[in-house]
This record gives sequence, structure tokens and C-alpha cells, in this order.
Amino acid sequence: MTVSYAYAVSSVNSSTFLKLFRKWKGSILKAVWKELLIWLILYSFVGFVVNCFLDTVIREHCRAEFEAIDGKLAYFDLKFMLGFFVSAVVDRWKNILQNIAFIETTALSISTLIRGKDDNVRLARRSIIRYIVLSQILVFRDISMRVRRRFPTMQSLIDSGFLFENERKEIDEVDTQYNKYWMPINWANSIVFRMQEQKYIDVPVSTNNVLNNIRDFRNTLDNLCKFDWVPLPIAYPQVVFLAVRVYFLICIFSRQHVIMEQQPYLIHRHFPFMTVLQFVFYVGWMKVAEALLNPLGEDDDDFEGNWVIDKNITTGMQIVDGSHNACPDLHVDKFSEPKFGPMYPLINVSTGQIGFCQGSVADVVICESPTSSKMVTIDSVSMSSKDQKSSSMRRRFSKISQRLSLSRTISGGPKSPEILATPTKNLEQVTEEDNVKIDIEDQVPKNIQK
Repeated sequence: MTVSYAYAVSSVNSSTFLKLFRKWKGSILKAVWKELLIWLILYSFVGFVVNCFLDTVIREHCRAEFEAIDGKLAYFDLKFMLGFFVSAVVDRWKNILQNIAFIETTALSISTLIRGKDDNVRLARRSIIRYIVLSQILVFRDISMRVRRRFPTMQSLIDSGFLFENERKEIDEVDTQYNKYWMPINWANSIVFRMQEQKYIDVPVSTNNVLNNIRDFRNTLDNLCKFDWVPLPIAYPQVVFLAVRVYFLICIFSRQHVIMEQQPYLIHRHFPFMTVLQFVFYVGWMKVAEALLNPLGEDDDDFEGNWVIDKNITTGMQIVDGSHNACPDLHVDKFSEPKFGPMYPLINVSTGQIGFCQGSVADVVICESPTSSKMVTIDSVSMSSKDQKSSSMRRRFSKISQRLSLSRTISGGPKSPEILATPTKNLEQVTEEDNVKIDIEDQVPKNIQK
């Protein structure tokens, strides 16, 4: 069953960290302690052999080789590999969780739209619920080891009340090499259509609503099968798991402290504190991915399929039969009173534990002048801007026309250099003053250009 710790972290304080480590089930220490113990034994054995059975010269060579190997351990980018791998596994885990279906929505639809209290309609509603849960069991038996241990054979389903002998015969008579998860859903749909024919369902729209809810439940089972049939490519976890273990296998040698003559005894050199911490963090990170690869397995944090089955069959039967058409006597509620407001325990009010939600700029006061706060339409503002722009352009071209009037009074024939230069000089002045680009050859008369 999934380990719950939400209450332990309901508030942030200095003891939250310790509350988490009080739980042994599903903890990082439980996940890594066996492998850490094996690693420490191997590390101690190698250190004992090197320091006690090798002479000084060989130990010096060993120390040089160990240091060289330790310098190349950076080639293993474990953070990068573990980060991407755990992200992919967590996304897959969340999708599987979203497809663990509960029966409340479907059962409420059946109870509301299939009306009646006689034995015929009661049996129909209960059978629909049983068939839906039976389909879920057939799927869970093939993807969850815990459910498989509970229902190892079809006879165990009969003994548990989820299946009858005649229904088992119908399942066995269907000759197909593929799974038969769909058969109980098909029976449930047939019962719904029969209830419509017998007028227990008022309108076809209600029939469609019930069938859609059954379909949605079946779709979740279909998705769970897909996640089980098509896991992450096996090479991906192989690379990550192998890289982590090879890294710490090399650390058994590269992190050794070789004792030379006349060296003081320092415990931190003989016991690899930093390497042990690195082992706990990296291997614990890897163990998280291993546990989440199959959330329907038998680990501490895996989903409890048997509990889901028990909840669905009990809740579904209660909704469609025990609480069908049930409603308490109606009374005028207190909220109709004008002076009645929200109520809280006195201790919450006195300690100020009542919060409220408000917009982030709700308390901001904008200081505006009467002129700037005057409301106008967008069309009037845009038209005014266009008129100003048009008027400015007319004034500019009017100036250009006036200053070029001299060019129109000049007749043909040879002209002095001063006269030929005058229009061009005027054009340069106009262009510089008004910042308007003009093609001189288009504006100067052709007789002047010649």
C-alpha cells in the first residue's frame, strides 16, 4: 500500500525533516541499506588486502593508479542520466495513477437514470456494477501481482462472488486467442439496453449517458493494459542501472586510502564518508525509478489494486441498491437568514488561522487626474491621430511644391552652372529640413538634366 506522509508535512517547521525519516516503510534507508552494506564489505576487503599484504613500492603504484581512475570518474554523468530517466518514469507513473478507475461516477449515473425498486430492476443495477468490477478484476489479474495472488484462477472469482458458473461457461465458450476483458462490459451494456426496452429508462438520452460512463470506465482499463504491454524501452533502464552500479564498483578501488609509512591515522581517510553519502543519494535516486517503473507491483509504494476492487464493489452496490432513490427530509437552511455568516471554531478565530483569497493588485489605488480619467471611444482617438498625420504630410508636400516652383519657370536652352545647381540645392535643403526622401531625377525637369 502506498505510504502516506501528507499529515507529517502539513506544515513547514524544523521537525518536518525528522518526521519523514521516522517512517521506515518505503524510505530511502530501507531501499539502499542492503546494497550499501555489500559495498562497504567489498571496500573494506580491498583496503585490507592493499594495506596489509602489499609492500611499499606496490602500494605506491596502487595509489597512483587509484588517483588516476578517480580523476576519470567524471566521465559518468550520473546526474544527467538519472534526471532524465526519473522524469520519464514519474510521468508514466502519473498517467497510470490517473487511469485507476473508481466506480462512483458510473454507479451514480446508473442509480439516477435506471429507475425502479422492483426485484427485476434492482437485480439489473446490481449486475451492471458486478460486471464492471469483474472486468476490472480480469484486467488487474494480468497486470498486478497482488491481485493475481488473490485471484489465481477463475474458480477463485466464483468463490468470491464476482462470477457465476454459467457466466464462466460463456467466457470459456468464446473461442479466441486474445483476452476477454470486454465480455463483462458487453453484458452490462446489454442489460442497459434491456432496461430501456422495459421502460425503466425514460429517454434514449439517459441510456446514452449510462453507456458513456461505462465506456469511460472501460477506457481506463484499456489504458492500463497499454502501459503494461508497452513499457519504456528496456535499453533505457539497463543503461541507467548499469551506469550507477559500475560507477560505485569502480569507487571501491578509486576511493581507497593507501597507507604509506609515517602517516598519521585519520578516520575520514579510512572510512569513505563522502562516498557513502554519494552512494545513498545516487542509489536512492535510482531505487525511486526502479519502484516507479511498475506501480502495480509489490513494493511498499505500489498501488493497492485489491483495495480498489473492494472499494468499487462495495460502494457501487450501496449506490445502486442500498441508497437508490434515497433523499432525507428537506428543511430550510440557515444560509437563507441574512445575518447568518461563515462559522469557524473559536480557537481558529482567536489565533488568526482564517485566510482569504484576493487579487494581487486589488488594494492598489491609481491616482488619476480628471482629464486622464475621462473615458472616450477608441474610434475617436484613432481618427484624431489619422487626421493629424494627414495634415502634417500635406504641409510637408506644400513646402516642397513651393520651393520647386522655380524649376517650372526655367525654359530650355543652355544654362549657366549657377542656374543648373539652384534646383538641386533647393531640393537638398527641403529634404534636410523635412526629413523626406525625394528622387531628384523625378522632380527636376528634363531640360535641366540635359
